[in-house]
This record gives sequence, C-alpha cells and structure tokens, in this order.
Amino acid sequence: MRYTSQGTPQGGIASPLLANIYLHELDRYMQRYTALSLQEKRRRRHAGHANFAYIRYADDWVVLCNGSRAEAEALKEELTTFLHGTLKLTLSPDKTKITHLNDGFKFLGFWLQRKIGYHGGMTTKVLIPREALRRCVAQIKTVTQASTHQHSVATKILAVNRIISGWCRYYQHTARATTTFRSLEYQGFWAMAHWLGRKYQLTMPQVMQRYRRGNTLATGSCRLRQATEFKTQVYKKRFIKPNPYTTQAVLTREDLAPPPPWHGQESRPGFEDLRPLILERDAYTCGKCGQTGLTLSTAEIDHKRPVRRFKLAVNANGPDNLWTLCIPCHRVKTQADRQGESPVR
Repeated sequence: MRYTSQGTPQGGIASPLLANIYLHELDRYMQRYTALSLQEKRRRRHAGHANFAYIRYADDWVVLCNGSRAEAEALKEELTTFLHGTLKLTLSPDKTKITHLNDGFKFLGFWLQRKIGYHGGMTTKVLIPREALRRCVAQIKTVTQASTHQHSVATKILAVNRIISGWCRYYQHTARATTTFRSLEYQGFWAMAHWLGRKYQLTMPQVMQRYRRGNTLATGSCRLRQATEFKTQVYKKRFIKPNPYTTQAVLTREDLAPPPPWHGQESRPGFEDLRPLILERDAYTCGKCGQTGLTLSTAEIDHKRPVRRFKLAVNANGPDNLWTLCIPCHRVKTQADRQGESPVR
C-alpha cells in the first residue's frame, strides 16, 4: 500500500462521494435557474431570456440552454467565477465546451445529439460514441493476445463474455444499439476464433468445425456470448423510485449475470479446461466418500500429491495426479495437508 498526501483513488467510492458533498453547493447555486415554475419559465422566454437545465453526476455535469450562444457564454463565465471564488475549483478548458445540440456532445460516456426522428421532426437521441466501441474492441484484443495462449479456453471465453456483457448492458438503452452491438459481435467472434487457432495451431475451417455452435463459439461447458442477445431497451415513461433505505417498498431490479471467476489470468494456466474432463472421467463421483451426481459447481478437482512436491508446478496437473472430490471432502483434505497428513488412499 502506498500512502499519498493528496487526491483520491481512481475508481474508488470516496471520489464520487466527496464530489457529491463538495459540489452540493453548485447544485444549490443552480437552483436560481432550475427551480423556477413553469409559468416563470414561460415569462422568461416571452421576455427573450433563456432557461437552463442542469444535470450532474458526481464531478461530471452539463448545463443545457435554450437561448443564444451569448447567454450560454455568460452563464459559463458566471459559473467559472462562482467555482473559483467559492469552491476554489477551476474548470478544465479541454472538457468545458459550448456546443450546439445539433452538433452533439458526450456526457457520461454517451453521445447526445439532436437529429431528425424516424417519423419526421427533431428529437434528441442518446447514441454510442465511436471511441467507446473502439475501446471495447481493444479490451477484447488485449484479452485474446498471443501471449495468453497458456490460459484455458473456458476462462478465456468467460473473460470475453464479461467485457461484452458489461459493455452491452451499459449501452442497451441507446438509439440504434443493435447496429453497434452487431459490429462488436463480429469483431469479438473473430478475435476469439483467431485466439483458438493460434492456441491449437488450427486453420479457421478447423476452428469452425471444432468450436462453432450456430452463430457463436462454444465448448462443452461454456459459450461465447453474442452482443446482439442484449436487445435495445427504451424508457417509455418517467417514474420515481422509492428510497430503499427509508421505505419498505420492494424494488424489482435487473438480474445480473454472476461475475466470472477469471480476473485477468489463471493462477494455474490451463486448469479450467481440465476440470470438466476429470469430472467426466471420474463419473461425477467423489473419490473419497463416493457421493455421486457432482457438478462443476459442487465438486473440486484436487491434486493427489501436493503441487509443492513437484519440481515444476505444471507437472502436478497431470490427469494421473488429479481426482474429483466433493466440497466437504476437499475441505477436510486441504486441512489435513496443512497439518502434514495425507488423506489420500
């Protein structure tokens, strides 16, 4: 751990929490423009003045103006003075811009732009920025690069699935999401296919013959998730969610997929591919107590001789040194191994 005298950890919970506390004064300041009644806003428009909408998420915020560019620039200068004088903050020149809604702008990773709708008339669309797709594809290429061939196929597919699932869930409420998802699906499919080809020295027809299942790639235990499985979602109405900490209301939330066990690399490269093979060889039966009907989630593939007794750790992963144990038996054996005993019979 490294202690620093200033700043907060990137991605930590402290950063947005402190931003919400400190920038609450900015929220209160903007109420002079946003807390107006509908009649007051109409009177301002009839008098030739602009109205403003203010949205903030942690330290990222945007102000919308339905007036002239001069009024937008005047408010920018006003906020610059307030932030510098009251909160001792300085706006970033690179991130603080005045732009027309027709030209679009990026906010919270989304691209917002006013365009002509499908049925005519102007409408504001929430789109996926092009650089967001490029970054996601770059992540997949990093996961499937040539230096990772020692990893198991199962964990590699889970790793790519984690990227695809998280990215698509974030952007599935945007316009034309399916079109972008189709491009991600294509590039993810071929990145995974080329990784398999390089790992096993196979041609693309051989990879397709061995691993293709319909429009995706799969093994006996897992399949590459398709981005187009995430359908475009549309917010059809506005609603207010009750506070889960102050009410007894039951909230229905989206069911999220369980996090995959892969976090960048395997502690035992290739071991995940051995698990279903050993489990099938042992007839899904615990080698110690004889319990049957074990699955990948209720069984452990264990080393008969501990890894520390091998000069090369990879040699401990031979099929002759692996057997299937139920979780309780594996727990007992692990404890006995730590005490210097050998429960293997």
